[in-house]
Amino acid sequence: MKYFVAVYQKLRNIYTSQSSMENDLPMICPSLRVYENEELELLKPQSLLNDDQKKSLSIIKKQNVAYELNSVPISSNFWDLNPNNSLFDIYRDILDKSNLKNIEENLDKIVESKSIILYDAKNNDTKEFKAYKKYLTNHETAVDKITAHLEIFDSLDTDEEKKNWNDQLLNLNNIKELAFSEWKVKGFKDLIEKELEKINKTSEADLYVAMAQNAKNTFTAAEKTDVISNSSIHDINFIPYDFMENESGWNSMRIEKSELDNLHSEAKNANENLPSEILTIDYDESVILAVELEYSFVHLKRNWFNKNFMMSTLFQWNEAKKISDGQTISNDFKLPAFPKTMMLIKNLKIILDPSITNDTVNNPNQLIYFGPLIMKQQLFVNKNNNQKFLKAVTNVRTIKSDQLNTLSRKTDNPENAKISTMEFTSKPVLETVTEVPKMNPNTAFNNRINMSALGGVRNLRPITPTPNIVTPVQPVAPVKPITPIVATPIRVPGIFVPIRVPIQVQPTSAMVQFRVFDKINNDPIYKCAISIKGTNNNRIFEIETNEIGMINQMIPIGEYSIELRVDDYAVLQQNFSVVNVNPLNLDYKLQREEVKFKSYFLIGMICERMPKVPIN
Repeated sequence: MKYFVAVYQKLRNIYTSQSSMENDLPMICPSLRVYENEELELLKPQSLLNDDQKKSLSIIKKQNVAYELNSVPISSNFWDLNPNNSLFDIYRDILDKSNLKNIEENLDKIVESKSIILYDAKNNDTKEFKAYKKYLTNHETAVDKITAHLEIFDSLDTDEEKKNWNDQLLNLNNIKELAFSEWKVKGFKDLIEKELEKINKTSEADLYVAMAQNAKNTFTAAEKTDVISNSSIHDINFIPYDFMENESGWNSMRIEKSELDNLHSEAKNANENLPSEILTIDYDESVILAVELEYSFVHLKRNWFNKNFMMSTLFQWNEAKKISDGQTISNDFKLPAFPKTMMLIKNLKIILDPSITNDTVNNPNQLIYFGPLIMKQQLFVNKNNNQKFLKAVTNVRTIKSDQLNTLSRKTDNPENAKISTMEFTSKPVLETVTEVPKMNPNTAFNNRINMSALGGVRNLRPITPTPNIVTPVQPVAPVKPITPIVATPIRVPGIFVPIRVPIQVQPTSAMVQFRVFDKINNDPIYKCAISIKGTNNNRIFEIETNEIGMINQMIPIGEYSIELRVDDYAVLQQNFSVVNVNPLNLDYKLQREEVKFKSYFLIGMICERMPKVPIN
């Protein structure tokens, strides 16, 4: 865990030295948070999405991701998903319970200034103002119909019903757009609203009313339309906006072992915005020589959120729970801070000691961790410098699978693995043992970070790294499991964590050779990610093909699902069976398709501390 903290500390140092503001609060994210390119793309404003089908089908997915990235911190020590503390709900409550309820009354008094655009000589609405109200009502009716239509989505069962529902949604959305166009043209929308804006600027009080009303109207409109047009309450404008399409905003970095140790010591001694539960974890990571990655600081902008009206001397808040004291980050305040900038990394490589072998890594009876990240059980070798390294598990279905969650719960206490690399052995003792010592429930580690102690919520999601020039090491014989003896347990490096499951002495696995080819020209496909999950057991395997499109893997007898994915090819999902220990050859052919698999680890969040609110 300490080198994961060291990577965070390095990014924190870079951010604070370049663009940090006085109220910026860098916070570590101690759980596994991974976002796919497709998920983050859905948060863009509608104007940046050119696929109508994607706009409609993104409705449910978009809400989930938006709620995560709008989680308000309740501790100065870390940031994580907190569904009970969403910026949406907090901001709505502030708008509803502040003195904004008097806006309409104040506006009525302002309108009495006898505007000739709004009222005629007899003090009646002008034809322009009447048209404005008429087409405004039509637009709101269209929005209400879409809202009602959205509410029936969860009750749909069949694909045909969902298809019809989607077609109706597209039609309703077109009606809404037409109503908006009529409101703008026939309802004199710009003229009337310009006049209202002019009236509201007559005094300091009127300015506050205008600003507060704009905040409320913007939020209310966004909340009504939210997922309909993908452009309102769940919208996030990313800066840089194109970080998903190219390398804009991304930087490469390699951190050597000595610097990793220094960074961890710096984080431990400074103790700034880091949970003590994480800093006390100091298991052996001597097998790690360096860490390579790409990083980016991606800023989050929300059109519906405006804190400025709360800074006015006219703003009033009479609720028992204060909004912010300008200092404390805790659940005692309603909005002490809000998430502002993501610390993202991709293409993570963990450089290993040369003595590490494929048998050490490719062991089905262990999981490999880098902080909360789970690594692939495959040893890679860089062809240019012969360095051995690990990659992270990247498949969303694997990370969210019941199989991986079951294995994670059965991993041994990493604190028991505090030993040097020289003491590690992959040779099994021919003696059956049921399990190794149970895990200490107070240890904050793995993707099972002790969030009860930290006060947060865990949620596992995937990433997909971009390819590197590497050659997977092929196992040439059945992988020998680590079989500990109760009296003298085998000692392993800290990143390799045994799974507490019965170990079978008799051979029950077969060597399976996977070969992947292009469907059209039969060319072998390099670096195809293969995800294997047991359908009648809890086994999982995450591997990649070599230059000739092949990879060998020992697979226990059982039933399995397999998913193959690589850039520029459609995802292929099938099933296969291992019925005995005889070698098995499996060939797969992939169809060309314009698709890119990009994902990003969120290892920290820069939050902005709110000033004292109200200021009086």
